[in-house]
Amino acid sequence: MTAAPDLVIVGGGVAGLTAALAAAARGMRVTVIDQSRSGAASRASAGMLAPSIAGLPDTLRPLALEARDTFPGFLASLRDRTDMEVPLDRNGILELAASEADLEQRAGRAGHNAERLDRQALGALEPALASHPGAILHREDGAVDPLRLMAALDVAVARQARITRLTDEVASFDARGNLPAFRSRGGTRYASRRLLLAGGAWAGALPGLPRAIPVRPVRGQLVRLEGLPVRHVVHMTDGYLIPRAGMLIVGATSEETGYDAGTTPRGLATLRAIATRAVPVLGHAPLAEHWAGLRPITPDGLPILGLDPTVRSLAYACGYSRNGILLAPWAAERLAVVLAGGSPAPALAPFAVERFSSPTT
Repeated sequence: MTAAPDLVIVGGGVAGLTAALAAAARGMRVTVIDQSRSGAASRASAGMLAPSIAGLPDTLRPLALEARDTFPGFLASLRDRTDMEVPLDRNGILELAASEADLEQRAGRAGHNAERLDRQALGALEPALASHPGAILHREDGAVDPLRLMAALDVAVARQARITRLTDEVASFDARGNLPAFRSRGGTRYASRRLLLAGGAWAGALPGLPRAIPVRPVRGQLVRLEGLPVRHVVHMTDGYLIPRAGMLIVGATSEETGYDAGTTPRGLATLRAIATRAVPVLGHAPLAEHWAGLRPITPDGLPILGLDPTVRSLAYACGYSRNGILLAPWAAERLAVVLAGGSPAPALAPFAVERFSSPTT
């Protein structure tokens, strides 16, 4: 009879796979259960690493900066395990200002490693943006290619002998029996002394959980345009531009459409308008790709991380909202300590599930 794993994870996105690798590195036997879902956010995201403009509370900015700064070491570790190079763009992010007054306000909020660029300085750095009043250059921010990242994580998980990866549809959480379990649609119980819910936009829809998990899907459409008029990631109030592999990613819409991950003509028009407001010549750029993903959004935009306070065998790594790629590798290392029986890191306290909900009765 095969022994139960030490940890069962539902979800094969960036949250689930980084947690699996971190737990396995601590000697745990891990089972990851996943199924292919249209719109899964990790592979559909833009991969921005933007703690300086991520909309996080000021008290959490040091944590987000720390998460960003772990990326070089994290990607180096992935390269050692997989022989796969995941490009990391840390050329900085340009936060465009709408006016000179807006530029001054943004400069006042910027961190110590940011630089205020007036119209002339911005035009010298990025000629295609010369018509804008100015920008804040966040020097250490940037982006990572999420498709390359997820491909490397897939290989790293496949090569880790302590991880078993299964394709199945988990239909409910089942707290009965000697060990709690995730139960599949076909009735299989995936039981363990530790269970981790990392189900992305679908985490809040799982029946049987000890409390309501306020994670909802919000659709974000993106496009890839031919041409490369800028060299830096550009962030605006209504969207962003990311240069990557000789093309330009433009994102993103924010739509309450449930689990519909389809693209629309209206979404395409919105993205064209975002691109054109930033760089007018992009109004004529050929379209290379148009896709959408479902962000797992919480009411406060922060993830849900750590153990359930009433069912201590269950933990959460979900609801990353717009910052999953940025925060998941950082969170995985701290969650692995808890999952292996250690004391929770104080840094996880702001993300506790009980800030939202009471146990179901």
